[in-house]
Amino acid sequence: MMSTDQASEFTPDWSVHPGALLRRVLERRGIRQSELAERTGLTPKHINQVVSENIGISGDMAILLERVLGIDAQFWVRADADYQAYISSLKAKEQVSEYAPWAKSFDLATLERHGIVERRDNMATRAEKILKFFGVASPDAFEQTWLRPRVSFRRSKSFTVHEPNTALWLRLVERSAEAASEVPPLRLSVLRKIAREIPGMTSLPSIADGFTAARAALADAGVVLTFVRQVPGTRVGGATWWLSADRPVIGLTERNRKSDIFWFNLLHEIGHVLLHPKRVTFLDLESDRSLADPAEQEADRFAEQSILSDAARAEIAKAATREQLLILSARLGVNVSIVAGHHGYMTNKWYVGGKLRGTLTEEDIDALEHISGST
Repeated sequence: MMSTDQASEFTPDWSVHPGALLRRVLERRGIRQSELAERTGLTPKHINQVVSENIGISGDMAILLERVLGIDAQFWVRADADYQAYISSLKAKEQVSEYAPWAKSFDLATLERHGIVERRDNMATRAEKILKFFGVASPDAFEQTWLRPRVSFRRSKSFTVHEPNTALWLRLVERSAEAASEVPPLRLSVLRKIAREIPGMTSLPSIADGFTAARAALADAGVVLTFVRQVPGTRVGGATWWLSADRPVIGLTERNRKSDIFWFNLLHEIGHVLLHPKRVTFLDLESDRSLADPAEQEADRFAEQSILSDAARAEIAKAATREQLLILSARLGVNVSIVAGHHGYMTNKWYVGGKLRGTLTEEDIDALEHISGST
């Protein structure tokens, strides 16, 4: 084993080739390479290749060096492993610097807000951190893992979607869901019951209060509900996918900043879980519902029926004044923004109750993120 005196003989830098360390030992002890070859039974050529830093020190050679030099075999094994890791790191840094254009494609403000990168990071460091965030080794692996199998980003010809930022939003929602408290396996009967209770939650004092109630209720049903503010260029209102076979996740954004749309999107995603339980990812993008996708239409219809009955919608359509909309909101037990939104969509007379829809503020968005633990 290596003695205390021998240990003090070295201050190893693990970026140094183990052959250089061996060369120093031989020089300090006055041992020729040919002599070491005789003592170890290795060929002079083998010893010279190691000392010349052309090859490393194997485990078998490390044991021989321990016997001859009295220096622990683990020292040589670690020195060789650390040097190889150092060389690999250098190569990786050179390679990752080529990923700068890819790293620049992600929204920097979002990356910084969520602690993924720091503004002072150089591009190579930023690329490295983004790769680790997504759990992939290269941009090609990112493409294969996140863009192709997860969702289809090209369902609409009416607009383009920023694919890297959409994947960024999805990963943020996934991370938030992974950090959520443990939930039981999905119980569809409980989820159906909660879907009927969601409209009443919209009448709570604030959207944050309603979201808190919905999040807790859905957790009881085995569904993780989270919120992450939208990332530029994504056009995402909500998404449904599965962390595991029995753990669906619903992610929402503040898209359009209208509370009636926010609650409709939540029920739309619940509809996907109930109506399409095939472990399929649904990424609901702005204007996608105009594509006549049967699954989207079914989820829309589910949301409409869950939040207001046919009779209630017919009554809302007949309203002619702002005051009538307020009275209907109180009678139906739902937030006035939902009544006003439905009235506008059905009659196109937004001047009647358009201002009752309200707008999600930055404070609302911050509160929703705080509740979800997504920042």
